[in-house]
This record gives sequence, structure tokens and C-alpha cells, in this order.
Amino acid sequence: MNLALLAAIFYCLAGLGLLALLFNRFMRWKNYFIVTSLLALLCHLFYIASHFQLGNEHAYSLIVATNLIVVLINLISLAFAQTTKNYFALPANFAISALVCAISLLVPNDVSNLATWSPDTLIHILLAIIAYALLIIATLLSYQYYFIADRLKHHDLSVLSLPMPALNAIESQILTLVKAAIILLLLSELTGFIFLENFFNSGQAHKVILSIIALFLLITVIWGHHKSGWRGKIIMLLLTLASGLLTLGYFGTRLIREIILR
Repeated sequence: MNLALLAAIFYCLAGLGLLALLFNRFMRWKNYFIVTSLLALLCHLFYIASHFQLGNEHAYSLIVATNLIVVLINLISLAFAQTTKNYFALPANFAISALVCAISLLVPNDVSNLATWSPDTLIHILLAIIAYALLIIATLLSYQYYFIADRLKHHDLSVLSLPMPALNAIESQILTLVKAAIILLLLSELTGFIFLENFFNSGQAHKVILSIIALFLLITVIWGHHKSGWRGKIIMLLLTLASGLLTLGYFGTRLIREIILR
């Protein structure tokens, strides 16, 4: 069986199982779902290593980059979930991962248009990807916070029986992730300006602008929380917008150029 297909199946099984956990179902099977998610990651990694020419520094097309980013996001999400015992972000991440694996089977990987990945470039890219991963997790947790707060607002106390952290714990996790994302995103921009020649005029200006706007939104989230007590819906909307801008900046142009205009 194709490794990408096998990874997609494992992602779906793990995602559905962990989603059931959020509603107090199959709690005894939690460790099996975690093992299944690890199997999905292993299959995904082996698929990337065997299917794509990772040794060719010019062969990182959109589909390769997307697969690598998805794996990194899942690794960070899984580590975060195991540490905090908050598995809310994993089902959505695994659903997207399964979709990426399925698309990878359909899209030919014969596009090679990235410039040389020097060590400086790799540092810049790695910082940006980790910041993006943390922001995605924080955004998903903001939906979790809004869901619980909304249920409590409508006097639905059944939500308290669900295996989820308390609201203040989720809020603390969101703010911690956002602060880390701010630092990493800022470092990514700084390394780009310092180490990469013609960083702003290399055809990547839109990415820089969108990243800076997203960074401003994240800083606004922290400022608004500490100064005005922002939480709930406004935090969710701002984080969703910031995530959308980074996604557009990182993937939008390449999606149009490599897939739609092929």
C-alpha cells in the first residue's frame, strides 16, 4: 500500500479517535490513538523521504514544502497535547494532514523552482515554520475556549464534564503560544533582512508584508488582553485572521503558480 495513503488512513483513525475523546468516548483507547498518530507520522515521513528528492536543494515545490510543514506542525501539536493533556487541536490537524497526503497522490511532483537553501535560508524558514505551527495551535485553542465559554454562557454545565482543561488554563496556553510565535516570527523576519540578499525585493515582498501584518495582529492580541482584558471571540477572530494571512503568504502565490496555472 502506498505510504501516503497509509498515512492518510492512520491520520483519519487517530483524528476520529481523539475527537471522540473530547466527548468522553473511548477514553480507554487514548494510548492506542496516540500510537496510531505516531504511525501516521512515521508513514508520512517515510513517504516524504522515499518519494521526494530531498537531497536536491532546488526540488522543493509547493507539495513538498506543504508535506514537510504538516509533519512539523503535527510533531509540535502532538508534543504540546501530551504535555498539556489538551488534545483539542489534534483532530483538525490530522484531518488536514490526511487531505494533504491524499492530494500528494494526485499532484505530480515535477516542479522545481526554489532557490538554493543555504544555512541562513534554512534558519529563516525553520523559524517561520515553527512560528506558523504555534500560531495554528493557538488559533485552534481559541476556538476551544470560545466553545466552552459559549456553552457556559448559555448555562450548559455538561461541558464541564468533558475532558478539557479549565478556561483559565486554555487561556494561558493560548497566550503562551502567541508570545512564542511573536518571538519566532520576529526572529524570522530579522534573519531574513540580515542574512538574505534583496530580502524585500526578491519577489517575496508580499510574504514579508503579510508576515508583518500577522505579527502586528499577534502583538495586538497580547496588548489587548493585558490592557483591555480581551478574550473569547475577539481573540479567536484576530488569531484566525493572523493565521489566514500567514497561510496566504506562505502558500498562496505558489498555489496559484504551481497548481492552478500549470
